[in-house]
Amino acid sequence: MKPSQIRDPNNLNRRDFITGMTTAGLTYGLLLPSTGLAAESSPATVKRLLYVTNNKGGRVDIFDIAAGHTFVRSFPMAGENVGGICADAASSRLFITQQSEDTVTAYDVRTGKVLWTLNTIETFGLDHPDRPCITTDGSALYVPMKGSEATLVLDTSNGERIAQFDRPGRPHNSWSGEQGRYMYVAGRSHHTMYLTDQRTHKVVKKIGPFSWPIRPFSVDPAEHYIYANLTYLHGFGVGDIETGEITEVHHLPPWERMQHWSANGGLPHGDHPFSHGIAVRPGSQEVWHLDDQWGYLNIFDTSKSGFAPEFKGHIELFDEIDQPWGKDHGNRWLAFNLDGKYCYPSDGLVVDAEAGKLTSMRISPSEKLIEVEFRGDTATRVSGQMGGVYGAAV
Repeated sequence: MKPSQIRDPNNLNRRDFITGMTTAGLTYGLLLPSTGLAAESSPATVKRLLYVTNNKGGRVDIFDIAAGHTFVRSFPMAGENVGGICADAASSRLFITQQSEDTVTAYDVRTGKVLWTLNTIETFGLDHPDRPCITTDGSALYVPMKGSEATLVLDTSNGERIAQFDRPGRPHNSWSGEQGRYMYVAGRSHHTMYLTDQRTHKVVKKIGPFSWPIRPFSVDPAEHYIYANLTYLHGFGVGDIETGEITEVHHLPPWERMQHWSANGGLPHGDHPFSHGIAVRPGSQEVWHLDDQWGYLNIFDTSKSGFAPEFKGHIELFDEIDQPWGKDHGNRWLAFNLDGKYCYPSDGLVVDAEAGKLTSMRISPSEKLIEVEFRGDTATRVSGQMGGVYGAAV
């Protein structure tokens, strides 16, 4: 990589940001790069902060989970069409891809300062960086390149290319196995999951083909099973990572909701998947699945069998049985905080996952968010975009 291809953070085309801007009833203050996020706390203080990318505001909004998801502050990000967000606690780095800008940017997770940024077209001739993920040792960043049928593997310290491999079908989502065994990369238009070795970055296994292309997916902490949204499946696919066997869980919403056709929230995502949200809930034996059209969070129990989850119940995200959910924002996603207490279904709602009900707490609507846990000003653990817990517990 040529030095000229790494952009000067001070010359980024950032959107103007106004301190004290009020959005959705919250007053937002700008976090300048020199301002610390956790430095105000003593070394023994544990802080649990939710980093929420805000496309409309061109910024990352930060919320204090333990304080009822109260807004803390923001820092600006370049671009307004986030592909994905991930972080590494050990190096205190946070990474964001921008699809409209074709950029990958590393930020200091404590201050929001840009550490390095690159344009994937200028640097590698590859376009449309999508949902990134970091190896468990924090050394390598996987970046699916949706417009280029390839996946980049970058050095997290400087953005240098470590490796690159073919991944057909518009590479879209990636996942780092919590055991450090595999990296998982799926293509938005492809039926087969690719697994690479986290150390060699070579494709070592393929799971599938599934009946439909793989959309968002989640992997259990032991790396035994893959749970995946499949474009035109009412339910989700399951893959046994050891044997390669696949199956499907079929599920339809209740008739009392479906009889009100006006309550259908539509299918806003590209290629119109029936579900664009799934995650293994941390600290539990549950898989949560989002019904895009009808606004249900469906909960499945994996305690008896991880390969054949059983329906346990659902949570209604809509207000009235005959009214649509999420038609105004078009977001469809599922994320959890580190201990699995809260679920974030992308529209700004905060769900109490333990109680199985909506709360009155609110965050910025977003599909791309993660939790970072601090002890004092030291990051200790981070969550993944579709579940997953990485780092050492405090």
